[in-house]
Amino acid sequence: MRAVLTSLVLIFALQVRGADTFLERHCLDCHDQDTSKGGLDLETLEKGNLAGWTQVLDRVTNGEMPPSRRRQPSAEDRNGFLRGLGERLSRDWKKRYRESGRVAGRRLNPTEYENTLRDLLKAPWLELKEMLPPDPEKHGFDNVAEAQEISYVQMAKYLEAAEIAIDGAMRLHPTMEPENYRTWFSEEGRYLGKGEFRGQGTGRNRPVGDWLVILRQPNSAQAPFRIRKKNSTIQQPGWYRFRVKCRAVLYDHGKLKKPERGHVASLNTAAKRVLGRFDVPEGPDGGVVEFTAWQHRGDFLEFFCDSLDDRDFKRTEPKGPYRGDGIAIEWFEIEGPYPTKTCDNRGWPSESYRTLFGDLPMAAWTEDSGLKKPEMLHLPDWTANKRGLRDAFQHPPGLMMVVSQRPQADAERLLRNFMTRAYRRKPVESEVKRCLAFAINAIEQKACFQDAMRLAYKAALCSPDFLYFRESPGRLDNEALASRLSYFLWRTHPDADLLAKDLTTDEALLVQLDQMLDDPRSGRFVSDFTGQWLDLREVHDTSPDRYLFPEYFCDVHLVNSAVAETEATFAEMLRKDLPAITAVKADFVMINECLAELYGLTGVRGREIRRVALPAQSPRGGFLTQSSVLKVTANGLTTSPVIRGAWVLDRILGAPPAAPPPDAGAIEPDTRGATTIRQLLAKHSRGESCASCHKSIDPPGFALENFDVMGAWRERYRTFEQGEVVDLKIARRQVRYKLGLPVDSSGVTEEGQRFADIHQFRDYLVGKEEQIARNLVDRLMTFATGAGITYADREVVEGILRQTRSNNYGLRSIARRIVLSDTFRSK
Repeated sequence: MRAVLTSLVLIFALQVRGADTFLERHCLDCHDQDTSKGGLDLETLEKGNLAGWTQVLDRVTNGEMPPSRRRQPSAEDRNGFLRGLGERLSRDWKKRYRESGRVAGRRLNPTEYENTLRDLLKAPWLELKEMLPPDPEKHGFDNVAEAQEISYVQMAKYLEAAEIAIDGAMRLHPTMEPENYRTWFSEEGRYLGKGEFRGQGTGRNRPVGDWLVILRQPNSAQAPFRIRKKNSTIQQPGWYRFRVKCRAVLYDHGKLKKPERGHVASLNTAAKRVLGRFDVPEGPDGGVVEFTAWQHRGDFLEFFCDSLDDRDFKRTEPKGPYRGDGIAIEWFEIEGPYPTKTCDNRGWPSESYRTLFGDLPMAAWTEDSGLKKPEMLHLPDWTANKRGLRDAFQHPPGLMMVVSQRPQADAERLLRNFMTRAYRRKPVESEVKRCLAFAINAIEQKACFQDAMRLAYKAALCSPDFLYFRESPGRLDNEALASRLSYFLWRTHPDADLLAKDLTTDEALLVQLDQMLDDPRSGRFVSDFTGQWLDLREVHDTSPDRYLFPEYFCDVHLVNSAVAETEATFAEMLRKDLPAITAVKADFVMINECLAELYGLTGVRGREIRRVALPAQSPRGGFLTQSSVLKVTANGLTTSPVIRGAWVLDRILGAPPAAPPPDAGAIEPDTRGATTIRQLLAKHSRGESCASCHKSIDPPGFALENFDVMGAWRERYRTFEQGEVVDLKIARRQVRYKLGLPVDSSGVTEEGQRFADIHQFRDYLVGKEEQIARNLVDRLMTFATGAGITYADREVVEGILRQTRSNNYGLRSIARRIVLSDTFRSK
């Protein structure tokens, strides 16, 4: 045996019977310090690198190593090595769990931090996530403790975010009576009184009687038209009721007719915050749309026509009038401010104020109060205004302050209550005293009560007891288990009711899980989990080319609907405990009108996502053929079987392909249409190193080639330079493009099974039901616990599969078994 086996590898290998001989004969020629093929150097692979040794075990188990061109070990030698190495890995992993726990020090990630402070402070308008450095992904998610770090820069950002959160929640305003403002839009988009409503209009909109019809300029490269105006009517931030009298129309030479399709509009701020999105009423009188939203002082408001863009127009003459769909607005109304989202004025002071100061009253600060002048924000004006905080401390004509007759006693009482909720447990005495000292010192220095409490609250929010999950090796106590359950299913801290529940029994835990999944807050879990698992966060990273795919250009509503479909499908799987195989094959879709148009389905009207049964032999059903997935696996110009195939292997089957070798090269798409992507891949894969990987990657991608960059069905590719010109009318959209070579979606799976199209490939995937379910269990367990699946966790995963097999691996059943597992209930 090599002298090199006296290194660290020997220390580990000699404890596994036969490992030294096996490694010497079959591994070290390629994976020693001098060669280290694939980046693996067994000579320096440390004993404690359990993940590295697990990778060695998996590669040998799957037959990838030793490679087929080399002399193979006997079945007895291979099985003996794997059995011994597996036993050792399991023993070492479990020992590590007993000593330090499975999950390292886990911290709130930016999403969890923002959700937590919004709920803790009863301030859903807080915008904090983008202030914090993003956490890197590990095992597919950004909440994995293994990848989390803390630096000086991050700590400084947490301090700033805590200050903004507390200041934004104070809401130092006396009781205010809501006011109602009704206004009209002019043809330029300005707010005007009704008597001023006049003019001939512009290319983008037309006045018709008391209505302003919003249209679009043809051939414009701008985003879908917005009309905007700084809202000078709102002097104080708060909750406001918005009402819009509008109707969907067909604008025809100055006359308003019934539109051919439904339209969607939204009211946004210039900072991209959606105040409300709605279906535009139809009919000659239209209708009134009403919604409630938080509004900052002086926000720019935008009436955003989500479903209108360049493609909705056609001039009847070269310089003639427009004829096309539009949205007519008669008036716009704002009412507020209110202290709560329910628009009940009896709630002053605001709920967020009471969260910080209880029932303490407010009063105007004066020079003879004996207290220092209340502090204003130390942030630049643009930062404060952007986050709606500049008006948090004053109400014209003067500054406001919190009044306490017993400031030190009130400070301790309020702080204890706050820390109990923030720390997700009862704080110990030393923790309270440490934070309270900041407030007491400020009070003694004659600071205003709110300024003193700001210091104490900020100290609590920057404490590791708030930022980190407090867990000890072994079984989690009731409070820690409540936190893990809440951050799994609600992505926020546990409320008082959940913390008070006894979660020590299986029955109680299952009841609580069902209640939490049925709560609207579980939508955060659905959105965050699918956003990371299926890459939905990247859906806006690319846009379909405006010349090659003109029917999709600037279609914001379609992209938003596509994401909503995927989230609604996952939620439906949870709600009805649908089988895991629904991820690849289903007899329904969750769609609205614009998605129905894309998928070639009829009878669906409006923006609401609803379940629609699929006709026989439809290529739709499951995540693979959804618009959102097909968009994130394309680049807006072309589709790539390599990208889509690798995505299917990784995200659906849980078998990600190896990274390409450094000399693999790239495949440049032929947008001229002379060759297909299949022909380019055939040329690229002639080399042995490329062919071995593409054998598994390309087939799933080929099966999806009938879907274009936005997920519509196609029989032929589109080209720039040659091909048949197509003039197409979709709804009122005039679309022109060129057709190139036909699409071939056939292929041969890695096991040698041939398929002709997506239908046969999905049948092939149905045969991998358990593998698909295993991938779901792995990902849900990782997301739920904040730690990746190790070798020692595999028996737990297999146990969950056995327990849910009779139920076809129902998604809700899987979630139940996950929370009942020792893995979930232990650190």
